[in-house]
Amino acid sequence: MNGLGVVAIVVALGIAGCREPSAAAGPEAPQAAPQAPAALGVAFDQAAGLQMRPCDAHMGPRCMILSDPAAEEFLRDLLTVQVHAGSLEAVAAAEAGFERNAAGRLMTTYGRFEPVAVEAFEVNGKPGLRAVVACGISDPETGFHAGAGECLWAVVSDGTQSVVISSSGFGNGLDAAEAAVRSIRFTTD
Repeated sequence: MNGLGVVAIVVALGIAGCREPSAAAGPEAPQAAPQAPAALGVAFDQAAGLQMRPCDAHMGPRCMILSDPAAEEFLRDLLTVQVHAGSLEAVAAAEAGFERNAAGRLMTTYGRFEPVAVEAFEVNGKPGLRAVVACGISDPETGFHAGAGECLWAVVSDGTQSVVISSSGFGNGLDAAEAAVRSIRFTTD
């Protein structure tokens, strides 16, 4: 993580919408969670210097984007975090495209080329599903490349709420998403 240190970010996603976490006291200090009545939140580790911002309105009110303001503009958005009501498999199917094939195996439906097997995992006592798929990327010098990226799609659930993390197709997004997924935890703030 570029030797910047790691801070925990709490993403408070309230029923009425999103708010960015308040500024931390210093680069090594955890950021404070915004106070929202009956807020649903998730927390995860990230490199210092990264920032959260609300998603565009069309992505829903419980959505945040993690970005790196120091990166080149086309590399800034690293991952998207969305919280949905519902169980692990229901949200994984609806929001990450994880569906069972004829043999009953969970496979991806998002991404380029052939479906990829979905892997089950556990983080902080909560079940999750994840897959890395080939995806499209664009850069200002060479344009769009339909299958040149690698995107992580992961869903973790507490049984009633599920968080979906999806990365950009660039390496910095995949790295940030892997770190977030390895440390995701539901909060009660």
